[in-house]
Amino acid sequence: MKADVSKMQETNGYLQGDLECVDESLRELPFEYKKRLGRSFYAINSKEISSRISGNNFHVSKKIDGHLQLIVFNGEQIFMIGRSGTVRTGLSCLEETKSLLIEKKISSIIAGAELYMQKEGERSRVYDVIAALSDEKLADTLGIAFFDILEIDGQTLRTAAYEVIFNKMSEIFPKTGQAHIVETEIVKSKADIKELSERWIDEQGAEGLVVRGDMPFMYKIKPKHTFDAIIVGYVEGINEHKEKIKTMLFAFMREPGIYHIVGKVGNYLSEKERKQFFDILSQTHVDSRYIETDNQGVAFRFVAPQVVIEVGCNDIMTENTYGKALLNNVIKFEGNRYSLYNTVPGLRFIHPMVERIREDKSNTPEDIRFSQITDLVYLAEEDISPEELPESTVLFREVYKKTAKDKIMVQKFVVFKTNKETVDPKYPGYVMHYTNFSSKRKEPLQKDIRISGSDTQIMEITKQFIKSNIKKGWVLHQ
Repeated sequence: MKADVSKMQETNGYLQGDLECVDESLRELPFEYKKRLGRSFYAINSKEISSRISGNNFHVSKKIDGHLQLIVFNGEQIFMIGRSGTVRTGLSCLEETKSLLIEKKISSIIAGAELYMQKEGERSRVYDVIAALSDEKLADTLGIAFFDILEIDGQTLRTAAYEVIFNKMSEIFPKTGQAHIVETEIVKSKADIKELSERWIDEQGAEGLVVRGDMPFMYKIKPKHTFDAIIVGYVEGINEHKEKIKTMLFAFMREPGIYHIVGKVGNYLSEKERKQFFDILSQTHVDSRYIETDNQGVAFRFVAPQVVIEVGCNDIMTENTYGKALLNNVIKFEGNRYSLYNTVPGLRFIHPMVERIREDKSNTPEDIRFSQITDLVYLAEEDISPEELPESTVLFREVYKKTAKDKIMVQKFVVFKTNKETVDPKYPGYVMHYTNFSSKRKEPLQKDIRISGSDTQIMEITKQFIKSNIKKGWVLHQ
């Protein structure tokens, strides 16, 4: 459990490096820990405390809007590893932690904590941490709030009851200072949790609560967030749900005509509401050169950006379990047609739900602005305009069709040269795109793709695909 400081660089008064700076045994730990935490959390809002939480004895902690860290101390050296693998040492909050551990005669520890900015009478935000890490004058405002211990003095606490872990943290860390235990109250009932939610979230403006009970999972309670978004597409139900909405695709406006797709929503709608949405949206179909599918692989039917809905969610994610930014597509609406504009760092809603149609809102930058999101969560600012890249050239295209009673089947083979491989190494030289549609199949739309740096090879791959999939009864569609 060591960090090689010779591989680290001095940054704003402290040392910083990547996972190559630490022992190999530690390199996967931040990702494994983040993934384990993610699997353990149930995100709910404060109105669901009575219906979703079970148990009688709870440790309720105030959620801190900071950066998740693993704090590692080996008896002499102390450092932190962030969830994306950034290693830091030399911060004053780490030095205070080290002094506490030495005072308590702790020989080694790996602990979970939040790195946050300590602001008097004000809630810390994740972007405050970024600002403090970027400015040597602000580095001393950073604090560490401990909420977990993975190992201590060579013994693992990974499977220990949280009461054991909390008691051990309480022995080591004070309730205040640059290094402290996260603010926690031990309560007996759901009514007590409600009272804390009202006090900490509603009155004091905390980000949320974390509730640990007798069960091996945790509840993350946040105020329910609502946003005004535009509907850009929908999927229709099948069988008895035909002519009713199954799922809708929603987005926010980045600038006039440019829409940032955030998610798909369809839960918690009544059959009557599904019918009402279908009646409205089915009258506004438009063309789209961009294809998006729902979770079952069914393609969305795109609609003119006219219907504004209020969307609620329990939480917002901006990173995956490896600390990498989530990506969203941005589309352009021009000439009554959608097209892909760019792919940019984005987010995902946890448990999105339709609250209502906003008839008082319209398709304007003020009503469906993307800043509704960035007012709550941190997203790095960047120009969303796409790079000017050469257009692709279609080399080959064949479409085959087959019908059987009321079943329609289509197979399409397209080969194109990207013309981008010398400009951006992310692009291959040649692509074969295969589409297979069957109207009565559980997943009607299926797609496959093959890439190559050789025109000869990609055409040979395409010929083999056609030979394997086009049998008796298929007709080449002109």
